[in-house]
Amino acid sequence: MNQHTRRSLSSGTPAPYGHSCAECSQSKCKCITRSNDSRCERCHRLNKECRPSVTVRRRNPKNPSLIKTAQLEEKGDSLLSLLQAGAQSEALPHYRSNQINNNASLHIQSEGESVASGLDDHPPDLPVLTPGTTDSEGTSSKSPVSLLSNPVGPSPVEAEQYLTTFHNYKAKYFPFVYIPYTTTAQQLRQERPFLWLCIMTIASRSTSQQQILGSQIQNVVAQEMLIKSGQSIDLLLGLLAYIGWYNYQIHSKPSLSMFTQLATSLVYDLGLNKPLPKENPLVALCINSHHGPKSPIVRTMEERRAVLGCFLITVSSFLQKIDALRWTSHLDDCLQVLDERHECLTDKILVQQVRLQLIVEKVTRGSWNEVAMGTAEFRKAPLSFHLQALHSELEEVRSKLPLQFQRDEVVLAHLYSTELTINEISLSQMPIISNHSSFQRVEYLYACVESVKSWFEVFFTIPPNAYIGFPFSIFSQLVRCLVNLYRLSTLDDPAWNKSGVQKTADLLLIFDQIINNMEQVSVLAGLDNSDSVEGDVFSRTAKMFRSIRPGWEAILVGPVGPTDSTSPNLSNANDVPLPEDFPLDHYDNDWLTDLFLAPNY
Repeated sequence: MNQHTRRSLSSGTPAPYGHSCAECSQSKCKCITRSNDSRCERCHRLNKECRPSVTVRRRNPKNPSLIKTAQLEEKGDSLLSLLQAGAQSEALPHYRSNQINNNASLHIQSEGESVASGLDDHPPDLPVLTPGTTDSEGTSSKSPVSLLSNPVGPSPVEAEQYLTTFHNYKAKYFPFVYIPYTTTAQQLRQERPFLWLCIMTIASRSTSQQQILGSQIQNVVAQEMLIKSGQSIDLLLGLLAYIGWYNYQIHSKPSLSMFTQLATSLVYDLGLNKPLPKENPLVALCINSHHGPKSPIVRTMEERRAVLGCFLITVSSFLQKIDALRWTSHLDDCLQVLDERHECLTDKILVQQVRLQLIVEKVTRGSWNEVAMGTAEFRKAPLSFHLQALHSELEEVRSKLPLQFQRDEVVLAHLYSTELTINEISLSQMPIISNHSSFQRVEYLYACVESVKSWFEVFFTIPPNAYIGFPFSIFSQLVRCLVNLYRLSTLDDPAWNKSGVQKTADLLLIFDQIINNMEQVSVLAGLDNSDSVEGDVFSRTAKMFRSIRPGWEAILVGPVGPTDSTSPNLSNANDVPLPEDFPLDHYDNDWLTDLFLAPNY
């Protein structure tokens, strides 16, 4: 840097966070504003147009109305982008292979149009599932999606590998669908093309390929759902796969809630949340007399899994900004049938996950929320009564666990996460608990510590190479456990023994092990980041956590001054300061979303 440049920088002022110009933001350079020029220092030096950045990112705005306004604007932008992408796909139905290579990995065509491909490693034509096409269970597929292959899409060999990865690593964590091991990737592609696309996306070992295929998923959704108002079990299953492992789309705009609402609307449109309508006997007699006997319509196991899977993603802790799919007596029947007639081991896992999430729903949406806690009806019974009732339900689920799940890491992770959800009421509702004895308050808090400790013990039994199976819910549970352990480790009150927390669950040691494990995933699992600037989600998580660690250590092991009137106590434990990079509210999804998104988006 020459003397002239140093003098210019010294006279300029760094742009505030999130207000860098478009050129500096794209180049990831510090933006220095000039007092005597409308252009910044870098644009002036390179003689470029200094344009303001399109998106101004703000972290944790103080005004709640600004948060809601920004969220509504962001959702509107996402919908508009999807509509525009779908309109472009509708207007240009025929692409050459070189055009596809520059835009996306797959191509969506309208119903009835022929598909041609110049590639030798894929069949030139793929069947289009049209209304009336049925699968082996008799479910109407009604899928108008037709996919065209090109070099950035998976080859037949890769497709089989990705499907095996889905079977071995991913399916058990979120078992919303059962794909027999005898089903090949090509067969799945023919029967469920959109589900195939989503599985290829989440199971790919190439980060850049995941991004390209993920963009194509959004185009399919815009085309088939927002423009054509398509409804099919294939679309629903694909959306559930995409949402379940949304953490792999680190390049995308935050649209998790929007896709979840689309999946929920499909459940209602397909009528999966209620029993099948009974056939009128007189109408059936007339029809059968002309067309012969008609086979009875029954709810399939695939549909039961799909509706229970949708309930899981809408009630899970990482999506508490939207209303959960309403639990009905029909969903109760689906759960019972799946438990009794399960076709595979993952069906039993899904049953246990749903039963645990029913308890979570009572905590997060039932009579234990902040509004109900302030009512006279709630105050008739002490908080301990409500906590005991929830723990009784949890113990009932635990006691009925089949033997093979009593040591299963997937079920145990959800069980201890549910236990933490119950126990953390004591941490988030301290003003109400303060009326109880000091001993009882401490007992509640130690229950939180034990829940977190148990969850991490399960987490660390999973080898780093298996982390590629983690859905978004596991990442959410990880962050919640870290946030709660931080609060408990820094809670300052004469009745609370912080050193005891460290002996039970040392936050810094746990944090170091998480960072080290995340840093190993890329190599051990054979992930390819060669064409990706952002890197995979695990490397990005490790980098983020490593940048946070020095601040944690300074707070946790630094000198502790005398307690004064401003020190947090058991009546305001929710005010314990957190690191700047962590959310003040552990139910806030904004920070968690930022973790999986590339900068400057």
